[in-house]
Amino acid sequence: MPVFHYRASDPGGNIIQGTLEAREERLVVLHLQQGGLIPLRIAAEEAAPGWQSRLTRVRRRRVPLSQVVHFTQELAALLKAGLPLERSLQALLEVTSGAGFKAILSQVLRDLQAGKSLSEALGRHKAFSPLYISLVQSGETGGFLEISLSRLGEYLKTVSEFRSYLATALIYPMILAVVGSLSLILMLIYVVPRFEAFFKEMGQSLYWSTSLLLGISNVFRAYWWVGALLLALAALILLRLLRTPGGRLAVDRARMRAPFLGDLTKRVSAAFFAKTLGTLLNNGVPLVAALRVVTTAVPNRYMAQALVGVQGEVEKGQPLSAMLKKVGMLPELFLQMVAIGEETGHLGEMLLAAADSLEGDARSAVQRLLALLEPFLILIMSLVVAFVIVSLLMPILNLYEISF
Repeated sequence: MPVFHYRASDPGGNIIQGTLEAREERLVVLHLQQGGLIPLRIAAEEAAPGWQSRLTRVRRRRVPLSQVVHFTQELAALLKAGLPLERSLQALLEVTSGAGFKAILSQVLRDLQAGKSLSEALGRHKAFSPLYISLVQSGETGGFLEISLSRLGEYLKTVSEFRSYLATALIYPMILAVVGSLSLILMLIYVVPRFEAFFKEMGQSLYWSTSLLLGISNVFRAYWWVGALLLALAALILLRLLRTPGGRLAVDRARMRAPFLGDLTKRVSAAFFAKTLGTLLNNGVPLVAALRVVTTAVPNRYMAQALVGVQGEVEKGQPLSAMLKKVGMLPELFLQMVAIGEETGHLGEMLLAAADSLEGDARSAVQRLLALLEPFLILIMSLVVAFVIVSLLMPILNLYEISF
C-alpha cells in the first residue's frame, strides 16, 4: 500500500507533519478532515530502487516488542498521574524515537481526535496483538484503562523476558557447534591434504582410519558444492514451509512430539496459555472471549488448533479443566490448578500462579537440557578431532618404528 507524507494544520494554526498508508490520496485527505485537520500538502513517497524499497518497508512496519512494552508502561503511568489520554499520547509521540512506531502513534492520535476509541485506533495496526486490543477494550468498557494498561505492560514485559531467556540460553551451544564444524572443515580442506602428499612419498600401506580420513577429505574437496547446494535447498524448503499454515502446523506438531524437546515445548506453550488467559480474566474479559484471543497467543500452532475445540465446548457450558484434559498436551499439575481455580471462583489468579510455576519449570528444563547438551557437543567434537589426529599420526609413528 502506498505511503503518503502529509502536512496539515489544526484549528489552532499549528502545523502537523506525518505519514499515512492509504490506497489513494483522496483517502488521506478524508482521514485528515475527519481528524479535524486542514490538509496543506500531500505527496506520495518515492519508491527506492529494488531491495532498498523492500528494506524501507520492513523497517517501517516492524516494531520491536520492547518498544510496545515501554509505550504501554509509560502510557499507564501518565494516565495514573491524571493526564488525559490525548495529551498522554502527544507526550509519548514527542519522546518516541523509532520512525515506524512514531508514525503509528501519530495515526492513533488522529483517530482519537476523530472520535474513535483507543481500542479501535490501536486495532488498525499489526504492532498491537488481539490480546492487546482485548485488554484495552475491557479497560475502556470498565473505566479502569490505566489499570488494564499497567497489567498489560507487566504481562508483555514478562513474556519478553522469558522469550529472551530461551533465546539467550541457546546461544552458547550454537556457537560451540558452529565453531567445531568450521574447525573440522578447515582440517579436511587444508591440513589433511598436506599429510596425503607426505604419505604418498612414504610408499607404505595406510591404516584403515587414515585411508577413510583421506577419502572423506577428497570427497569433501571435490563435492563440497553439492553439500552446500543441499543445505541451501533444505533451508529454502524449510522457510517456504514455515510461511504456510500447514507447514507451520507440521513443524509445531513435530516439536511437540520430539523426544527431549516435546516436554519443554509443552511447558512453554502451557505457560503462555496460562499467563495470557489469566491476564484477560483478571481484566474482566469473559472466559469464552478470552479463549478466542488466547488461541492467537499460544506460540505452538498445533496446541492452538486443539484449543479451538476447547473454546467451542466451553461455550456450550462444559468445564474448562475437563476440556483441557482432553487435549492431552498440558501438564497434570496445571490441569489440577485450573480445576481448583474453577471450584473456588478464582480462575484468573490460579492461572497466573500456574503460569509462574510452569515458567519456573521451563527454565529448569532448559538448564537441564543445556547441562546435557554442552558436554555432549564437547565430547563429540573431541572424539572427531582425536580421530583425525590419531589417523594422521599413526602412519608417521609406524614409519619411525620401521626406521629403527
